[in-house]
Amino acid sequence: MKKILIILIVFVVICFSYFYKSPIISSDVALINAEKYLLNPPEEWGVSIYFNGLEGIPEEYIRVNLSQKHGFWNELLNRMQWEVTIKSPKMGATVMIDAHTGDFINLIGAFS
Repeated sequence: MKKILIILIVFVVICFSYFYKSPIISSDVALINAEKYLLNPPEEWGVSIYFNGLEGIPEEYIRVNLSQKHGFWNELLNRMQWEVTIKSPKMGATVMIDAHTGDFINLIGAFS
């Protein structure tokens, strides 16, 4: 019984340490994912987002920030998120992306 308990504890410690230090995607990949999400919004949003891509937007109008995700489990496991803010004359939006998987979390401020 003691061997099973020790193996279980070691397994939990290894899993916790992996999830605590899981790899984070780069800021370039986060920016590419944000552009992809803005160019191809979900169908239920309709045509409420007007975005042509990042080609015409100066670099100083694009900000990429890595921050801690909110919530007890996210803070316990050190889960992070990328916040990509794009300001252009036609639109200002912040796209939140999971920093570990690249999945879309939220979009703020892009609706016209």
